[in-house]
Amino acid sequence: VIRTQELLDHETVPHYWLTVYATDRGVVPLSSFVEVYVEVQDVNDNAPQTSEPVYYPSVMENSPKDVSIIQIEAFDPDTKSSEKLSYKITSGNPQGFFSINPKT
Repeated sequence: VIRTQELLDHETVPHYWLTVYATDRGVVPLSSFVEVYVEVQDVNDNAPQTSEPVYYPSVMENSPKDVSIIQIEAFDPDTKSSEKLSYKITSGNPQGFFSINPKT
């Protein structure tokens, strides 16, 4: 049985090669070895990160509808997860004055 001693992270090391030796206790010991390839499966274990921790945009009063205020960029360190990011405004918009494209 091969067990992990610590947490494994696909983004740090995606796979390992282990060499396992077996030796008997005979008068003349015999031994053999086998190579074991261990692939670390990727799971969603890292939170997305934005390029800035806080944004401070401004907008002129009486701006027309659909004026762009800011573009926020995020990155998900999990392999293949960045293409699955979605965006939404979760608070601070009770009158619905602001909207966000959920994909971009």
